[in-house]
Amino acid sequence: MRYQEAADYLGIAKGTLANWVSQRIGPRSIKIGSMRLFRQEDLDVFIEEKLFETERFEKRRRRQRGRGALVLTCQHPDLFLFSVLVLALAVFIFTVP
Repeated sequence: MRYQEAADYLGIAKGTLANWVSQRIGPRSIKIGSMRLFRQEDLDVFIEEKLFETERFEKRRRRQRGRGALVLTCQHPDLFLFSVLVLALAVFIFTVP
């Protein structure tokens, strides 16, 4: 397959495929003269690799969920903010000589 056929097969733009090939992150290809050709088998392998990579990334992302920062909830957020400001003021007053 040529660039346009391979790009259509992968569902991407021809320019994207050309960029991937130039960066050596795209599917395997062969250059004959001025033509670059792709085998369907190599495109299928590329799709499988990307699918595996995506699944691995999703698993890692799911494992990281739930490890977020501590979130404080308050029924009266204005009172909470006032309390924090009073505490900060108290620390400031008692630490300044």
